[in-house]
Amino acid sequence: MLDLDFHEKEYQMERALYVVYFEWWNRMLRAVQQLDDRDIQKLSNPFVIKCLPAYRKAKRKVLFVGKETNGWGLFHETLQYYKDMDEQYQRERIIRYLQWMYEDFRLRRKWDHTLFWRGCRELFQAIAPGEGDDAFLHTELIPFDYDNNRPPAHLEEKLQSEFNVLPMTIEVIKPDVVIFLTGYSYDDRLIKTFRDQRVAGDTIEFYPIDGFEERQFARISHVMLPFHTYRTYHPGYSLLNRDIVFDPIKEKITGLLNI
Repeated sequence: MLDLDFHEKEYQMERALYVVYFEWWNRMLRAVQQLDDRDIQKLSNPFVIKCLPAYRKAKRKVLFVGKETNGWGLFHETLQYYKDMDEQYQRERIIRYLQWMYEDFRLRRKWDHTLFWRGCRELFQAIAPGEGDDAFLHTELIPFDYDNNRPPAHLEEKLQSEFNVLPMTIEVIKPDVVIFLTGYSYDDRLIKTFRDQRVAGDTIEFYPIDGFEERQFARISHVMLPFHTYRTYHPGYSLLNRDIVFDPIKEKITGLLNI
């Protein structure tokens, strides 16, 4: 029965993740359809993830959260491709496609040379020794980009309010460690993302880590986040300052996790 128990646990995790996206989809789509055509043309696909097997089987489950996508296909092209399907079937097919897109992206590892992925893999190997370099998941704080950049403030606010799936994603995949590689400049968005989740008026709290300023490295507390949740710099900055930024923070994280 042990193997059956593991199978059911992994199946339910994967199913519940799909349901999160499925339930929020129509709200998000209505918001997109209200945008100006020029804005729609520049909007990326929404970023959804798949609960990959290596993560499901990892002894220490780690989730990295980036800022926003940086080129993730054009949403209007995806909608156009599936336009002749009825609403429910279109929703199912697009979500499945976007999850396949995430899985394909992770398996091909075409962007391993970039600072973001080099940073994620190095941090993961320090946090979860013995798990290889790919048994983690990653997602984005803002699940869209706009012409390969952060969306304008008014679009970001509208889209986030109708597709705020990050808290539920974390609740479903149950990571032991969450690291926001967003830097302090995204703290306002982080706060809004977790406000009123599970408890009305509830929001996240930031706690400075001994030896660091809060803007450099902080622990984040919220009812939907594991104890070991941290916010620090994007590797695009920290790896360029390895000796004084990346390495000290990596060493501190492993110490906090008692590795």
